[in-house]
Amino acid sequence: MTQDPSHFLNELPIWKLKVIAKQFSIDTSECRYKRDYVNTIKSKNLTESQVRAALASAKKEDAGAQSDTEVRAIGRELEEIAAKPPEPAELPENEQKTVERHVDEALTMKPTFFEVDSTTEQALNRMIVGDYNQAIRINREARMKCLSSFSTFQVYSAAVSIRAAEELLSKMPADRGIVDPNLRTALAAAKRAFINGTPRQREETLENLEELASKAFTAFISGTEKEEAELRELLADYESFGTRTEEPRRYLEIAAGAKGAFEIAQYSTILAEARKQAELAKEIRVKEIENAFNLVKASAAEAKDAGAQVPSAEVDLVEARRAYDDGQFKKAIELLASVERATDAAHLQQIKVHRELETRQLERAKAALITFEPILREAAGQGIDVQEPSSLTLMIRGALSAKDPVAAAKLSRRLSELTQAVELELDRKKAETGQIKKIPSAKCGKCGRKSLYELPNSVQKCLECGHTFSVAVESSPPPQAMPSSQTVAPAGAPQTEKKKRGFLRW
Repeated sequence: MTQDPSHFLNELPIWKLKVIAKQFSIDTSECRYKRDYVNTIKSKNLTESQVRAALASAKKEDAGAQSDTEVRAIGRELEEIAAKPPEPAELPENEQKTVERHVDEALTMKPTFFEVDSTTEQALNRMIVGDYNQAIRINREARMKCLSSFSTFQVYSAAVSIRAAEELLSKMPADRGIVDPNLRTALAAAKRAFINGTPRQREETLENLEELASKAFTAFISGTEKEEAELRELLADYESFGTRTEEPRRYLEIAAGAKGAFEIAQYSTILAEARKQAELAKEIRVKEIENAFNLVKASAAEAKDAGAQVPSAEVDLVEARRAYDDGQFKKAIELLASVERATDAAHLQQIKVHRELETRQLERAKAALITFEPILREAAGQGIDVQEPSSLTLMIRGALSAKDPVAAAKLSRRLSELTQAVELELDRKKAETGQIKKIPSAKCGKCGRKSLYELPNSVQKCLECGHTFSVAVESSPPPQAMPSSQTVAPAGAPQTEKKKRGFLRW
């Protein structure tokens, strides 16, 4: 005859009941409480040996399961619970206050079983010496104390789990989850059973709450740890092309400390800030690589002006640009460094052959500093960003101190390009404030736009393309002796004076 399994099914937690149902393909989709699982499995008339064998088999299967599979399973289970909440998600305000008061009171009554242990020891001693009547009396007293302490322990244990789940819910980040409404639902059910539920209801709702809270926390921690691992891999990739990652790594250390202190909300927030700092560091590095293209082009141009031949430079620059556009920053840096080394070596070789190049290029770098530094100072006073050209001036001074004509030449060329843009922006600000006047209806001879402005020293400048030119006035020729055949105008006749005419020097 089939054994009645109810005597041991009631002792199993819900998660084991679910494992048994899964092993025997029992449909538990309508089950909400522990008693529903027990009754459903009991209806299949399984023997105790069958149930234990199913649990042992499931334990072996679980031993080889991967953590990410478990997290996905937890997520699916949470979604299923969210689809059919067993109780209202929130308690009324008056009930909420009652629960809080009772939980606070229960937490002050920490139970102890010391008196029970002491009394049972006395009962055993009485029985050993043959005082059976006294042993029975003392043992009965110990049992009454145990039941009283156990009842207090049940209330205390429920209060601890409810308060811990409530604190966990309050610290779970708002953007984390689908788990929030499920935890609220289970928490409300456990609170209601804590106040006016039967011991069985209290135990079932409490077990549901503890299971759901543990799984929600596991899912959150697993997902966040996965994000942290991905971020560390991302930082390693950023560092491969020279990105400075000190700041995001500092945030990762702070996040690890928050995790160790179980500050899960702070852990998630700091981790998000670390990713933000990593992306910011990457943007800065990408901009530096973009600027490096211009400096390498300046290096190639200086080498070419010095008479060097570097035929592969242009091809490598095109390839580097393609790698940069495709996000292959490490490859782009390697190609740029290769081009710069080749052009600098060819440039230096030309200087060794033509010694006068060194003096000429160093003097040109000094002249560039004298010419452009006042413009940069004026632009900085107007609030224009001159960080990059200003850093170039410092680098040029270092090259001049080291008497490095190659570095001085390419840096001064790049400084000239940047300062032209800065000067154009400075002129636009002057035009806005009326410091320079626009020439009405005049067109630029280069771009054809009506954007010519009068600068000091008879200089006109187009604020669109930056082209400048001077305006000079041709003086009248000196008087010459007239030939005898020329007719002299009679006295008093009007004299025709030759007009002065201007010309443009581009």
